[in-house]
Amino acid sequence: MSDGDTGRGGDRIASVGTAFRVLEAVRERDSVGVTELAEALDLPKSTVHHYLATLADGGYLAAEDGRYRLGLGLFTLGATARTGERLFHVAKPNVDRLAEATGEQARLVVVRDGRAITLYQATGDAVDDPPTYAGTVEDLHCTAAGKAYLAELPDERLDEFLADHPLPRRTANTVTDPDELRAALSAVRDRGVAFDDEERDEGVRCVASAVSDRSGELLGAISVSAPLDRMPDDRFRSEIPSRLRNVVGVVEFNTTYSEWSDAL
Repeated sequence: MSDGDTGRGGDRIASVGTAFRVLEAVRERDSVGVTELAEALDLPKSTVHHYLATLADGGYLAAEDGRYRLGLGLFTLGATARTGERLFHVAKPNVDRLAEATGEQARLVVVRDGRAITLYQATGDAVDDPPTYAGTVEDLHCTAAGKAYLAELPDERLDEFLADHPLPRRTANTVTDPDELRAALSAVRDRGVAFDDEERDEGVRCVASAVSDRSGELLGAISVSAPLDRMPDDRFRSEIPSRLRNVVGVVEFNTTYSEWSDAL
């Protein structure tokens, strides 16, 4: 008996198929309620509710007021696939070297649906417990990578972001006023690096720089983070930014001219 045909293995395959049907149905409708989806899929409401709840628990759907829409878990998977040739394979060895050179956590971040997603992270010898992992989803306004990304957006896209996304306070240092954030982003654009000075997490500093391709398309950002005791002012404002600029320059060059970018 083949697991792929009958028995418990067959049940598992059927369950996976139903989960994909649910996801596709939600995608087609933007957002949907249990009753509507049960009718569309010709399944019992209890069954549909079970699948919706399970997918929401995994982050693949988001629930609000009894309706479901695609969640950031899918954006994470999609970001990995979409940037596979364009950024990940070029950036990964450079992120590894950056982590080794600094001894700290270095990350490759992409932005989807107005949130920063850690696509890849590497840790240096000084790191025992990294604050973020691949797949971590964060706000843009309070993270160095997020601000590096926002600073490179055209004015109209930044306006759209600020209109659609609140700026929640994470720490006493978080910038929550849109005008103040705009001024900060202007400074980021001028110097080419963004700083998170305990704005997301107390006791943690982070520096980031955006990554673009030769056409000017914004691909993501690379960051280095460390606790305060390992990120004094001179390192925070000078050493790490200098290293980041060099690494981002290499990544942008290789993204344009390496074999990986031939498929663009």
